[in-house]
Amino acid sequence: MMSSPDQARRASLLIFIVTLVDQIGWGMVIPILPTYARTFGGSAVVVGWLLASYSIAQLLFAPAIGRLSDRKGRKPLLLACMGGSAVAAAATGAASLLTDSAFALGVLFLARALDGVTGGNTALAMSYASDVSPPERRAQSLGLIGAAIGLGYTIGPALGGIIAHYTDAATPFYVAAGLALSNALVMWWLLPESLSPEQRAEATLQHQEGHITSLGNWFRHPQLGPLLIINFLFIVAASCYQMMLPLYTNLRFGLGERDNSYLFAFLGLTMTVVQGGCIRPLVHRFGERTIFAVGIGLLTVTLAVAPFADTVTGLVWLCGGMGVGTALANPTLLALLTNRAAEDERGEVLGVAASVASLGRILAPAWCGYAMKHVSVASPFVTGASVAALAAAVFLAFVAVKTTASARS
Repeated sequence: MMSSPDQARRASLLIFIVTLVDQIGWGMVIPILPTYARTFGGSAVVVGWLLASYSIAQLLFAPAIGRLSDRKGRKPLLLACMGGSAVAAAATGAASLLTDSAFALGVLFLARALDGVTGGNTALAMSYASDVSPPERRAQSLGLIGAAIGLGYTIGPALGGIIAHYTDAATPFYVAAGLALSNALVMWWLLPESLSPEQRAEATLQHQEGHITSLGNWFRHPQLGPLLIINFLFIVAASCYQMMLPLYTNLRFGLGERDNSYLFAFLGLTMTVVQGGCIRPLVHRFGERTIFAVGIGLLTVTLAVAPFADTVTGLVWLCGGMGVGTALANPTLLALLTNRAAEDERGEVLGVAASVASLGRILAPAWCGYAMKHVSVASPFVTGASVAALAAAVFLAFVAVKTTASARS
């Protein structure tokens, strides 16, 4: 509960640090996971479904976690999610101790599913940031959360690559588990609750009166439905390169865990600079709609050109463009969503957005893993560019309808 601007600023700083540490742990393991799974005999298709298993679980549970955080508070749900991440990371590392490869792969799938069930950390952090920010500063606050994610992508992959290089591929998962537990302790001691008792009571009353909106109703919402569809398409496009890039560079250029970790660190640094230093002045001058349009446009172009990069250096620069496009589009789209949501529905709306995003993260790696094996190794970029272009088209249609409606009223 924020009773003064100073407390709100202090809470914003704390949630930034909490998100940063969380994303460092996540960033340590994501570039390693695809090649780690291949050591147990996992094919590209299996790796795709392994990455998707996290999102399947998140799809099912994220709206409920967001809704529960509206009623019980953000802090207890953040603590529960962090605990789940710790257990999942430790179990993933422990799979290396098993001698049966099929059983080890089963453990990996279960661990990823558990992480997905309690994987609402980022959506809850964004809800927290929205709680302590007035509407005019919400894009900036969400941009800071995005900067924490980007900085985590910068530090985490580099750290994970170094640890894996000097130890083994399982050790980064144990380190990630330790970071998650440490983060939970810091939150327990220092992070204040962002929702007042009155706000939680109002959300509980809405729940008791049956005012929970189904997923289908959210999509039929005239203000939020089109943005949720755009969010889904954007996440599919971004996931095509974010989740399949390590496998692509391994198959196309022979890069291993360390090199892929450094590439992800470069992506994270790019996103950090954009979201941490550029979002506020750009949104202040041009508005969320314009910045999102530029971001999704840049993502479309760089994804379309990526298959033609025949050197690692060329691909790195194109990945930088993808990072900039993603960093511009993500916080502005979420700001458009939260600014149109009622105060006592914000957590649920972001939970729904996370669930929709999870569906995108299921379909993207599942399809790309299959397509890389049976169609073309460049399929993630071709698919991503096509879906990003569709997201841009839907967004432009949404803006045109809103502009026409405003002109008539």
